[in-house]
Amino acid sequence: MKVVSIVLLTFASLHGLHAQSDKANQQFKTVDDALIHKTVATWLDLSKQNLKILPDSLFQLTQLQYLDLSWNQLESIPKEIGRLKKLKYLVLSYNQLKLIPKELANLTLLQTLYLDHNPQIELEKAMPVLAALRSLKVLSLAGDNISVVPPSITKIKRLESLELSDNTFTKLPDNIPQLKYLKVLYINNDAFFNLEQNIRLIRRLKNLNEVHFENNDLTSIPSNIKDLKVQYLFLVGNKIHDLPPEINQMKKLRLIDLSENPLPPPIYEDYHRQLDPKVIIRLRKNN
Repeated sequence: MKVVSIVLLTFASLHGLHAQSDKANQQFKTVDDALIHKTVATWLDLSKQNLKILPDSLFQLTQLQYLDLSWNQLESIPKEIGRLKKLKYLVLSYNQLKLIPKELANLTLLQTLYLDHNPQIELEKAMPVLAALRSLKVLSLAGDNISVVPPSITKIKRLESLELSDNTFTKLPDNIPQLKYLKVLYINNDAFFNLEQNIRLIRRLKNLNEVHFENNDLTSIPSNIKDLKVQYLFLVGNKIHDLPPEINQMKKLRLIDLSENPLPPPIYEDYHRQLDPKVIIRLRKNN
């Protein structure tokens, strides 16, 4: 009987562990549902719920690793956000935020932060908090009404991916090469951005591997494009009619995406003969 009891208890324990594991992987859509399983709830999606304030009970969910608060009407984030110390992924996109609380700096495990499309955000005031996020690798500031990129952005030392699209700045700060871990840079939908002027800075980002200059109304590719040591170059949706011969000097290039540009058909054939055969030239989204 004792053996049977042990077996039954073991089976019950395993069944409980599996149930907990299932709940830990579940994507909860309400705070109340997540609270029922708050010891294992790691994923909460509160996007598109017309929230103007966040419920106090949210901050009891101290096991959360993923929190999506996008597409609401939030004007502020409570200081209690600092209690969610296991967060790795936080989405605050498409709200009405002006400031972020200094307690956000308590999220020392946070790796990805989407702060985009908050056009009233006071970015300079936010920078000391962002700089304190020592694990932060991915940051989106797209659509944040940025006309000047603050030099203090380089204080976010571990950044690997930076999204600056949908803004109106003309140049990057002179100290941008200090982002020595940066691998991916997005500057799309910014007709004010001067690519030729900025290449001298972008080329000094030693680990940069992928750049996006899409829908920027570019009519030509500057000859100093050859100075970029990237593998992936995205120029989708511009007004480019021709490619400069300097493209051939981009020795690390593996893909150039020119989809949705008014390039004549012979371009592909001409450049495919000249470029390293490993380079993919994409002229249409599906090729």
